[in-house]
Amino acid sequence: MKEKYQPKISILTPSFNQGKYIEENIQSVLNQNYPNFEHIIIDGGSTDNTVEILKKYPHLIWVSEKDEGQSDALNKGLAMSTGEIIGWINSDDYYEKNIFNEVAKEFENKEVQWVIGNLIDKYELINKYYKRKSPKVTYKTLIGPKCVMRQQGTFFRKNLVLKAGGWDKDIYMCMDWDLWIKMAKISEPKMVDKYWAYFRMHDDQKSSAKNILRQIDELKKIYKREGVPLIIQYRVYFRSYKTLIKSQIKIVLVKIHLMDKKYLNIPYFGSRKYTNNIIEK
Repeated sequence: MKEKYQPKISILTPSFNQGKYIEENIQSVLNQNYPNFEHIIIDGGSTDNTVEILKKYPHLIWVSEKDEGQSDALNKGLAMSTGEIIGWINSDDYYEKNIFNEVAKEFENKEVQWVIGNLIDKYELINKYYKRKSPKVTYKTLIGPKCVMRQQGTFFRKNLVLKAGGWDKDIYMCMDWDLWIKMAKISEPKMVDKYWAYFRMHDDQKSSAKNILRQIDELKKIYKREGVPLIIQYRVYFRSYKTLIKSQIKIVLVKIHLMDKKYLNIPYFGSRKYTNNIIEK
């Protein structure tokens, strides 16, 4: 009988002051019914109850110390990892149950260097879940005008991440996109039509006007490096500025008490785009 293929999976979780979410993240990794894994949490020196939670779980590999941001934390975790397969799940997100065996099966083919699954957005403040199927990812689609990234449901071979140079410490908003571009130049990912992870939407995310402007600046640098035509760049910038304007309008509505703060990171669910993909939990 052929032995089941179960390569070691190293899960990297950068974290900072996410004590109210990180335990669900830890449990989602711990309860995968998969024997060969490690969970590495790289905390940036949290001042909330994060460290107390980490101490409850002896299986964790973790550090809590000041770092230079999320990219630095991820590179630190990558250096600590001993697995063949790498998963990156932020501390406020979590995995679907029992997916690691599915992930391992995809990597039985040695030519597969990374795999991308689908996502479920969790709008916890209004108790809605929205399914997001991952579009086809190639180098061409990554530098195109549409966002095709579904990071939480993605797994890589460690050697591929190392070959791509890891995460750029100078990039704060677009470090995932930058890494994907570099990896896609080396090997095209395999798309898997399964829902593997939950992306939590809440009011403490990187969505401020300052961060959106910083994201646009990072986009410009990466597009210049990749020689992307200006027509594509302008379409992306337009979308980013549109997001910025909408977020500023929402902030004003909150300030004049016409909208609850909890809706700052929540889209309008009345459109068919959303209503057709809402699921009950």
